[in-house]
Amino acid sequence: MNKNLYLVTFLLFMILVASVGTFLAYGASSSPSIFLKGSTPYGVTYEDWMTKWWQWNIQIPKEQHPQAVDPNVIKCPVGESGNVSFLTHILQGKSQYGCTIPAGNAIMMPILTGECTSDEAESSVPADMMKCATEGNKYSTFDATVDGVRLSGLDQNDARSGIFNMTVPMDNFLELKPGQWNAVTGGYFVFLKPLPVGNHTVGISARVTNPIDPSYNLNYQTQYLLKVQ
Repeated sequence: MNKNLYLVTFLLFMILVASVGTFLAYGASSSPSIFLKGSTPYGVTYEDWMTKWWQWNIQIPKEQHPQAVDPNVIKCPVGESGNVSFLTHILQGKSQYGCTIPAGNAIMMPILTGECTSDEAESSVPADMMKCATEGNKYSTFDATVDGVRLSGLDQNDARSGIFNMTVPMDNFLELKPGQWNAVTGGYFVFLKPLPVGNHTVGISARVTNPIDPSYNLNYQTQYLLKVQ
């Protein structure tokens, strides 16, 4: 009896170990990796990548930018800087974009982010400019998933840039005054480390309900259908 009990216990133990190992293996493979503020992806600070994203974003012609065109347009503007692909999206309602991303590229896309030039802030004082850039991020809730897996820790990832130079073109979606301006940016991004080759789905949703200034209010649900190749 003791021998049989030992064998049964041993077999149950081995099954448990195998199950835990399988669970951990699947958990590791399905959990996407992200860059967070304070990191230095590819030798560039996270905050400087934010400025690079904005320098690209403002250059998209107004008639091609998701925030200024028909929300049913699903063409995906994709920018690249080194090993990072930049994406953008509309900030109201539901949208879906199909995008092709080079294999080995990280992917940076906004959740809630603002910029402010010295012209917009009517001040060259960094604190005034940053207040202007981040005012719209208050009273917000948001969520992001990759292939159905929720990304955690993004609510602690409110990053702020230093002053950078931004060239604002004539035909810009924010209708800012064209020219060369000092600017700052702050807010939240999804900054994914390279995804495996194949198809992936990234979902981002955010809501701002500002009781003081409703002009900042937004509510969107965006889905990216990514093809990494």
